Amino acid sequence: MDSLDRAIDLVSRWKTEKKKERAEVLARLEGVIKDCQAATQVWQGYLDKPGKPGDHWTIMSWIGPDRAKQLHEINLRAKASVEEVCRMAGPAAGRFVVLDEDVIEMAYRQLKPGESGIDAANTAVANTQKYMEYLRGLIERVRSGKAPAAPAGKGAPTKSNKKAAAKPAKKKPAPKKK
Repeated sequence: MDSLDRAIDLVSRWKTEKKKERAEVLARLEGVIKDCQAATQVWQGYLDKPGKPGDHWTIMSWIGPDRAKQLHEINLRAKASVEEVCRMAGPAAGRFVVLDEDVIEMAYRQLKPGESGIDAANTAVANTQKYMEYLRGLIERVRSGKAPAAPAGKGAPTKSNKKAAAKPAKKKPAPKKK
């Protein structure tokens, strides 16, 4: 989610005059959290009534095609919202939004060796809850208007840092040939 982090960094630096745009970003992020909650309910519905075990290859054979389709539709909606947040941040967020991962835990992956559908559903619920916490952190950054702290050793540029960066390093003269 590098694109989303970059977008939130930019949004958190917006001036206070952009209240309307900031509110739209917050609404989109809160919408993604609601989508995550809906996905958690789908997974929890399976965990409440797991039914008969599926094959040992795919999660979808355990949870069924209807739930898999629900998760897919939720994921499409959530992914579109995340892409829109990145677009709203402007071109500095990146010309192309790269979302390598699905926003919602999907039912299309294969089971790991020794993993059951119930194990996969529990993992999906846990991962979705972690993602919701991540989104809440992003929302807090947007509301506070603060960018994350700079990594150690890369503090704010000082006058001496700027001068050092502006001056090219002196070249040593090449040794003379005999």
